[in-house]
Amino acid sequence: MDTSPMSATEREQNAKARRAASASAVGSLVEWYDFGLYGAAAALIFKDYFFGTDDAFVGLMAAFATFAVGYFARPFGGMVFGHLGDKVGRKPVMVGTLALMGVSTTLIGLLPGYGTIGWFAPFLLVVLRLLQGLGAGAEYAGAVVLSAESAPPRRRGFYASWSGAGVWVGSALGLTVFQAMHSLTGDSFETWGWRVPFLLSIALLAISLYIRRRVEETETFTETKEAAQEENVPLVRLFKTEKRRLLAALGSNVILSGYSYIPQVWILSYLTEDIGIAAGLALAINAVVLLSGALFMPYFGRLGDRVGRRKLFLFGTGFGIVWPVPMFLLIDTHNTFLIILGIVVCFVGAVAVCYAAQAAFLTEMFPPAIRYSGIAFARETSGALLAGTTPLVATGLLHVAGHWWPIALCMVVYAAVALVSVYYSRQFRTDADQADPDAFRSDEAWTRTGSAARAEAGAMAKAVR
Repeated sequence: MDTSPMSATEREQNAKARRAASASAVGSLVEWYDFGLYGAAAALIFKDYFFGTDDAFVGLMAAFATFAVGYFARPFGGMVFGHLGDKVGRKPVMVGTLALMGVSTTLIGLLPGYGTIGWFAPFLLVVLRLLQGLGAGAEYAGAVVLSAESAPPRRRGFYASWSGAGVWVGSALGLTVFQAMHSLTGDSFETWGWRVPFLLSIALLAISLYIRRRVEETETFTETKEAAQEENVPLVRLFKTEKRRLLAALGSNVILSGYSYIPQVWILSYLTEDIGIAAGLALAINAVVLLSGALFMPYFGRLGDRVGRRKLFLFGTGFGIVWPVPMFLLIDTHNTFLIILGIVVCFVGAVAVCYAAQAAFLTEMFPPAIRYSGIAFARETSGALLAGTTPLVATGLLHVAGHWWPIALCMVVYAAVALVSVYYSRQFRTDADQADPDAFRSDEAWTRTGSAARAEAGAMAKAVR
């Protein structure tokens, strides 16, 4: 390990990286406070309050369907805001997406229920969920890009992982506030108590917007614009020349867009409806799981800086293949400690490891001019296909099979797809660009490559003339 003292430039760069990583983490916290809150409410409240049905299965399926709607909107948000992030800048787009998320969540807390306005209630819920999805579609991608581009190369994984930690702290905070209101309001929780956590989102939004005002635009984006390397339509280049790179990124996210939503969201309904655990205890277990993942994120991010993002990612996907069956066996003991152990080990050993590795992994996979668009499209397209639908599919599988084995098999398949995709990404690496053969080319190398390509094209055009 390098123990040499840092120069003034390095100290300044680390200070800038900390500001960017902190602002990104707080934004991710707000985003996933909103999404975590919605997941809990969908599993425990919305199935009755917004859909007017006495059939628990139908209500739960309808509630999880609205959960999925937000993910269907995310690729469109990723395309629109990812384009603006590559053209206008990382910082202003992140401010806009965060505001859209926070306002939409607050308005959900003001919606009347099915008993008051009939089917207009779920309609308005879906509209606000769509707005949530549009804002969230580029929020995390922007947070990762801002953190990674602001960080020194040898600490990129560490600082980029803060956004992932913010995701789970936000989700845990949403669950904790939801649980606290459940305890404080008692029988009134299902009528008005559930609204309070949603209304609190506006306060978190104000705090995070204040923090983000202090963040500077990244030098990578500024240099790309000054070098006139930005793309008119970044997605066009992605589909024209970077299809294989995009496919690898899409596949690598399957473990996070599909697999992770079993222990992160769906498990709440399984614990309460099938294992018989009280809603308050199930929420507490979920919060412990999420906080455990957040606690390990910076450590895994730093580990990725040392051993390589790809190696770390491969370990996480491999662990994800072997753990689903042991997790469900431990849950079926009905022992609270073993239940927590089974889910925490799954979440930390597979999901947290992959999440920490992915932040720098995806940032280094795409050149700066199309980076925001590439990450947003890859993450949110797989998210639309899997993240929003996984709780829905898991609920259906359990209903049909009457057992958890098809869900465990589904998790194994998700992890295997991610493992193959991460392994496949090896062909995009170039040992000459960095000392670490497991790393993608540096931003400086991307810039040199772009400059050389333009000079070559100019020379060829001149020769033709």
